[in-house]
Amino acid sequence: MSRIFYGWIVLGGLCITYAASNGILLNSLPLFYPSLIEEFAWDAAEVTAPATLSFLATAILSLFVGYLVDRFAPRPMMIVGSLLFVCVLLAYRYITTLDQMRMIYVGFSVALALNGILPSMVVTSRWFKRYRGVAVGILLMASSFGGAVLPLIVGPIIEDEGWRTALITMASVGLVMMVVPCVFILRNDPSEKNTVPDGDVAAAAEAAAEAEANGLVAGISVIDAMKTPMFYLLAFSTGVMWFCISGVIQHQSIYLGSDLSLPGPRLAQVFSLFFASSVIGKVLFGWLSDRYSKVNIMLLATVNLTVGLVVFRMVDGDSIGSILFYAVVYGIGFSGAFTMIQLMLAELFAGPTYGKILGVFVFIDTLAGAVGIAALGQIRVATGSYLPAINLMIGLCLAAFVCVYIIKRQIEAPQPVTAE
Repeated sequence: MSRIFYGWIVLGGLCITYAASNGILLNSLPLFYPSLIEEFAWDAAEVTAPATLSFLATAILSLFVGYLVDRFAPRPMMIVGSLLFVCVLLAYRYITTLDQMRMIYVGFSVALALNGILPSMVVTSRWFKRYRGVAVGILLMASSFGGAVLPLIVGPIIEDEGWRTALITMASVGLVMMVVPCVFILRNDPSEKNTVPDGDVAAAAEAAAEAEANGLVAGISVIDAMKTPMFYLLAFSTGVMWFCISGVIQHQSIYLGSDLSLPGPRLAQVFSLFFASSVIGKVLFGWLSDRYSKVNIMLLATVNLTVGLVVFRMVDGDSIGSILFYAVVYGIGFSGAFTMIQLMLAELFAGPTYGKILGVFVFIDTLAGAVGIAALGQIRVATGSYLPAINLMIGLCLAAFVCVYIIKRQIEAPQPVTAE
């Protein structure tokens, strides 16, 4: 019986770590806000401002971490990030001022930059080539799983024992789910286990020859990459997608609950279906990208995202069916787009400079997401409606489709034959 390829074990460790970091920071810590407001008499804007600061700090730090990942091994960085994450959770218990809370969230930013999506994608891309689509889909699905499970654990503890006790529980979860896998399971690349990507020597050689024949830009420097039109086309496309993804996720509850008067229980059903559809989307688009051209599947993801926005604009508050249909279409669309962004970056730029280039794109996409959240809010305040914002996002997605199509033409264009 052949032994299991160790890359799948590495992927399992990455999934556990990623589920914990995202599940705690993005989905569990917001549950602490009501307790902080009650205890310290802060308002909603004050208590959420540190999270916004963290968002921007992570974007800036990703540039530096991208450089570190290429220069040094990712695993030690992820161990340091995991330990820092646990320490910051424990320190969170002692805050009494907003300045202290801001410092806590800056600490989270450093920890997440060191052990979040950037180093996880670098490690995954090193271990997988043929099955990279499925592997990335599984990795990204882990964040959805963590977001679904961990709030169910921390919520009752906050209610019964208080937010400070809940933070001890979260730190314990971080220790087990983040530090342990990074120390005992993760390996930087296949060479540390005397193997190659996917465990298939022949396929690895064939993939390298195919990439060279296709004229992909893998391995070039950041400066040289920025001299290619493909870099800017992809940067615009992914930025647009993150603008739409972050904007809708943060504002859909207000639009559906306040503007369309969807009752609370119904809203919970919509969010549950939205999450389930996002899990399907991540795995589905990852699976498709392993069987068909990744740029074609990214075109499909862009169309799916655009259609989801059109459905979002047309939903009727009196028709729960139309809202549930939106949850399925956009849930699959946003998660498929998220997955294909990561896969296209790895497809085009995987190599010795991949970390630096990925860091630049994480910076661009994170800022675009922050702008999307702010823009939708400002448009809603200025016009009293989200419809102009949805129209804007539909237009941007159509422009992104054109950019991805141009990338497709560039990739598929015959390469000039040079005389030897």
